[in-house]
Parts: sequence; structure tokens; C-alpha cells
Amino acid sequence: KLISTGKWPKTSSSRSSVISNIEEHGAKGENKNGSFTIVNPNFREGIYKNGVGGIPLPKANALFLDLVDAIFELESALSTTEMENVVGYCSPANSRQASSHCAVNCNAQFTPHVDSGRGAGQSMSMIVGLGDYYGGSLAVEGIQYDIRYRPLQFDGWRMR
Repeated sequence: KLISTGKWPKTSSSRSSVISNIEEHGAKGENKNGSFTIVNPNFREGIYKNGVGGIPLPKANALFLDLVDAIFELESALSTTEMENVVGYCSPANSRQASSHCAVNCNAQFTPHVDSGRGAGQSMSMIVGLGDYYGGSLAVEGIQYDIRYRPLQFDGWRMR
């Protein structure tokens, strides 16, 4: 819906550097694919609610309030269930710390990379594919994982 209404935000230049198929504008000027960041307003009792250290919240937090709530509620629900897709060492699912940031991606093909580590000390990344699409598997350390409705947890700071 964000794409069809032309509301998909422009991908940042640093994020664009790890996306191989970035196509910022379609025929009607809408962003057709890419990635944007949202911040968990409830992380550590709301330390990011108004931005931190002069860094404001991402614009997407204000634009997509319902999406922000839904994503972090989904993460909370997934964090309390046993995951079958776990790469490397991970603490038990029920002890997963909430994420401070989340990347929202659509039709984006990423090149191998490690996450930036902006997650306030949490190196464990979680990804899940949602919606109607084809392809979309994720390779971690050269192994392909089907993430469509199957969350995957891995060390995003060290694993590519």
C-alpha cells in the first residue's frame, strides 16, 4: 500500500550502497523499492521517543505510526516463540532483547553486508519476510534461508 499510494520514503544514501537493485522512482514518481528505518518508541522505556543526542527520530516514525506499532508488536510476539531458523549462537528466544531500530524493506536485493550496529548494543538481528512475493530468500554466510513467514535470527554485526 505504501508503494501504490506513493508514500514509500526515499532510501538513504548509506543504505542504498548495500542494495543492488535500487530504483528510486517509477513511472508515476513513486519509490518502487528500497529500505527505510524506524525506531522502537518503547525501547528501554522510550529513550528514543524524541530522538537521542540531537538526532531526531526517522521521518517514517511520524508517517507510519500504525506500521511502527505493528512491527515492534510482531517482534515481541516472535521473540517469545521458539525459532527454528537460528544461525550461529543465539540466546534462547524468550530472552531476546527488544530491538531499538528496524529496517523496513520492499523489493530490495541487498549485497552481502554486516549491519551497522546502531541497535544499542544488540548484535542479534531478526528478519522475517511478509506479504505476497516470490524469491526473497536471505543468504547468511553463503547459506540460503527461506524467511517468508519464517523469522531468522543471526549475528548481524559479524555474519554476512
